[in-house]
Amino acid sequence: MRVALAIMSLQTAGGAEHDIVNLSAGLKKAGHEPLVITSGGRLCDDVRAEGVEVVLCPLMARRPVELWRNGRRLADIVRAHKIDILNPQGVYPALSGYWATRRLLKEGIAVPNVVTIHMLQRLTWWYYKLGALVLNRTADHVIFESDCERLRLQARGMKRPTTVLYNCFPPGKFDAVAQTRDEIRREMNWPEGVTVFVVPARMTAEKAHPILFEALTRPETKSLPVLCYLAGDGVLTESHKALAQRMGIADRVVFGGFRRDLPRLYKGADVFLLMSTAESLPLSIREGMVASLPVLATTVGGIAEAVEDGRSGLLVPPSDPAALAVAIARLAGDSAQRAAMGRRGHEIYQEKFDYDHWIARTVDVMSAIREDFVRRAQ
Repeated sequence: MRVALAIMSLQTAGGAEHDIVNLSAGLKKAGHEPLVITSGGRLCDDVRAEGVEVVLCPLMARRPVELWRNGRRLADIVRAHKIDILNPQGVYPALSGYWATRRLLKEGIAVPNVVTIHMLQRLTWWYYKLGALVLNRTADHVIFESDCERLRLQARGMKRPTTVLYNCFPPGKFDAVAQTRDEIRREMNWPEGVTVFVVPARMTAEKAHPILFEALTRPETKSLPVLCYLAGDGVLTESHKALAQRMGIADRVVFGGFRRDLPRLYKGADVFLLMSTAESLPLSIREGMVASLPVLATTVGGIAEAVEDGRSGLLVPPSDPAALAVAIARLAGDSAQRAAMGRRGHEIYQEKFDYDHWIARTVDVMSAIREDFVRRAQ
């Protein structure tokens, strides 16, 4: 099966972008022929390293005329590479994908437009209403990475056929970390006796880093030996650094920037932390789970689909520094509890988020969609 995964950019290295790397690699290893179409970005090299071809197309577009032009470009790419299924990632690429597949259909080439939705950019009713309208018009089938995102769009009127496929990643990349936990901590200059919370999040507003900073100033955490390692970059990096200085917590927060060695960081850390105000179901949480870290996160999106509150981690309300401080203190002060939660998280990952199952289910779903689409097009 030849699948073309179309994503606007592979630059920001968020969950959706890593999905493209992991899915295309899995399809390739399973004997299929994936193709990644994108405007470009630093993860293009990661895709190519898996033996997957990358075709550059200016998909980083939102204006109608640009989207229409990209539809013509996508049609040319799909035709030239004899693609069986076009899989745009998101609402804007879905529009271009629709124009591409309908142009091809007029030529007698039946290629379904199977749209994957990770999370819409804005969690507003009108944005989801608009997204639902676009998907109703453009998508032959919609794949969601979480049940919560499916429900959000269906509540706003989306009526297209859907499938929920929990995105995963090859767990073997964690096995490749040869260093011991102590070696990693020494190399990272993480002091002995300090509880290290790894925060793998872009420096953007919805990741709510200032809430963490405020939690670190509260009485519950102020005197605790806690270090937060922030793995991520973004538009708010410099303002967050300045804020940490003003709040007097610069010695308890490390700005690590964009990292390609998260498995190594997880192996050396004690807790996985994410304090987002908006999410779908972050891939990074599953990474923390497979690394046997307890997860401290907010009750947003589909996070509760992965984390068992009180068993594999702790869930707190978003934008609540007081509740976050209490949870930080609870985990920092109990290594036995952290270990037990980490073990349960690893079990949940094995039960629910198996990489090979994700690839096989993706192939089965897409094959069935294509078969039905071709039959109806005849």
